[in-house]
Amino acid sequence: MPNTPKVAYILSRFPCLTETFILREMVLLRQLGLDVQIFSMLPPLPTPIHRQAQEMMPYVHYSPFLLSSKLILAQLHFLLRSPIRYVRALFRAVWQTYRERSVLMRVLAWFPKSVYFARQMQDLKIDHIHAHFVWVNGIAAQIASDLTGITYSLHPHAFGLFMRDQESVRRQLELATGIVTVSEYHRRYIARLCPRWFPQDVHVVHYGLDPTEFTPAPVPAEEDTVRIISVGSLIEKKGHEYLIDTCAEMAEKEIPFRCAIVGNGPRQSTLQVRIDEHGLQDRVSLLGAKTQTEVKELYRQSDIFVLACVVARSGDRDGMPNVLLEAMAMQLPVVTTPVTGIPELVLDGETGLLVPERDVHALTQAIERLINDTPLRHKLGQQGRQAVLAGFDIHQTAAQMAAVFQRIRAR
Repeated sequence: MPNTPKVAYILSRFPCLTETFILREMVLLRQLGLDVQIFSMLPPLPTPIHRQAQEMMPYVHYSPFLLSSKLILAQLHFLLRSPIRYVRALFRAVWQTYRERSVLMRVLAWFPKSVYFARQMQDLKIDHIHAHFVWVNGIAAQIASDLTGITYSLHPHAFGLFMRDQESVRRQLELATGIVTVSEYHRRYIARLCPRWFPQDVHVVHYGLDPTEFTPAPVPAEEDTVRIISVGSLIEKKGHEYLIDTCAEMAEKEIPFRCAIVGNGPRQSTLQVRIDEHGLQDRVSLLGAKTQTEVKELYRQSDIFVLACVVARSGDRDGMPNVLLEAMAMQLPVVTTPVTGIPELVLDGETGLLVPERDVHALTQAIERLINDTPLRHKLGQQGRQAVLAGFDIHQTAAQMAAVFQRIRAR
């Protein structure tokens, strides 16, 4: 359709197994009539691919190799037609990142790709560019905007926003045409960090999921054993080690339970050693990465969801973990911590239980409370699902995102 708005999503890599919230958003935007095109800075990895990601593959654009003639022709196109814009785009990319050498090197390596994508966006007549995360793909969006004049928005999440050099983050936020983020906590943080953005100018759009795809259908346990599940990359901010230590406490009390941790990451061997040291090999399992379909089935086979989020030593932290939405939609009672935007989703005693981060004893008490109080488990599970239906339905959040794109373009 000639009048269909065209929106370019610049991602570091597509498909990406852990970024299901972005995938859902793009799928629903297309259903709403937006022509979403995906520009992936890196090729896909040989990992499981979600069904919806396979459906989006016809709209994905990958960059050729750095010495490709296509990349060289794109550089010449802008150098000959808009040399000032080309130089300015390069200067502003360096200006944002020179304080972080590793980020600067990546930006310089990806600069030709960003220029190539800008040329493609011109040919496709893209109306707006969007980038999740204050990261290198966000700088690629800014480069494409500098070269083409197309508006672009940044969507900061915990990764990048909290753990990177804060002056570099401020500069990146400052250059965006518009800012979208996931919680009021993030909105206030961004406004404090970057005075250019008043709180009312930062758009809050929650993560969303399709409640019809996350329907509770619990599978009864074959024995009188409570089944605990946690889903998240095996990195510090997920706090998996505190869940393992909690499991050790429960094992000492002879509480019948099983715990499954889904995800992969650099701390896998460290966590397995911790499990072995506690003698929990028969009770705690690291299941590795799973597809969305497999994760949903694991939710149905579980009784309690736990995510012991912490603020990492690097400053990295979760914003509003998407897996909490998934578990709550599946009517699982959740136990988590009040890190960043989580209390906006999980209200203690109403839609889940909150415990202080890094407090193994408090985490043990909360899980025991749910194990010993079946009516409370059911109540929190039901009220958690209602909270997701009320504020995190992807059909509502995608419509909000489409409206935000229109407002940013109008500005």
